[in-house]
Amino acid sequence: MASARPSVTARWAAAHRARLARTRPSTPGADVAAEHRLYRDVSGIFAVPVGRPPGMAERTRVVDAEVARAIGRGTTQVVLLGAGYDGRALRFGGGTVRWFEVDLPATQADKRRRLDALGIRPDDVAYLPLRLATDDLDGALDAAGHDRAAPSLFVCEGLLASLTLGTAVSLCESLRARAAPGSTLVADFPVSPEPGTPARALRAATDALLRVLGEPRRHEFRPGDPEKLMVVTGWRVTHAEASRQSRVDRGSYTLILVCEPGGER
Repeated sequence: MASARPSVTARWAAAHRARLARTRPSTPGADVAAEHRLYRDVSGIFAVPVGRPPGMAERTRVVDAEVARAIGRGTTQVVLLGAGYDGRALRFGGGTVRWFEVDLPATQADKRRRLDALGIRPDDVAYLPLRLATDDLDGALDAAGHDRAAPSLFVCEGLLASLTLGTAVSLCESLRARAAPGSTLVADFPVSPEPGTPARALRAATDALLRVLGEPRRHEFRPGDPEKLMVVTGWRVTHAEASRQSRVDRGSYTLILVCEPGGER
């Protein structure tokens, strides 16, 4: 099962994010050194710079900017969905922000074990071990002290393609339902046009590898799909950025959307 062991792709992402450290912002009270120690511990064999997750630099930059912007305007709640080994609670910590990290139980347990072994004990983080397809996210956030009446920044980074479309819709609707005025959702999407023959072979090989790792891609987004998902789940896109198209899987790119609540809850 995908949840039976810590995420390999999350470790890979952490290793690549570590290489971007010098270009990333942080808050004055941050513990960037602790984030670096976490990433170094997590990286392991992935410390060797082979390959790079598509759009990693772009999505890291956009999410970092939204975290900094949210903190700057007084938002005190950040919810990381599919948090993996994300170190932003350390990089942007030291203030009044409360962090809520949601991920599969095995990955989250491994992250907490590593933090404890490194002597890193952030006291402003609530850990929510959940399977988004089956568990009660609303109830878990309520129990952890998330205030649905206060603005939040919700981050879905490297997550939505690993969910079925139905689960992605339910998740975005759930977040919209508890998004107070002034809240923001930032999410990234791997976008692929209908592939030609070489691209189909590449994607089939990629999907086979992800299945072996127990982390299959459960949905493929076509151009226009991410924006439609936001609209039908009650979000309004305020900013969009796209990575360069892949030179290997031609036409594919990563799209990052920044959204605010739209319409009535």
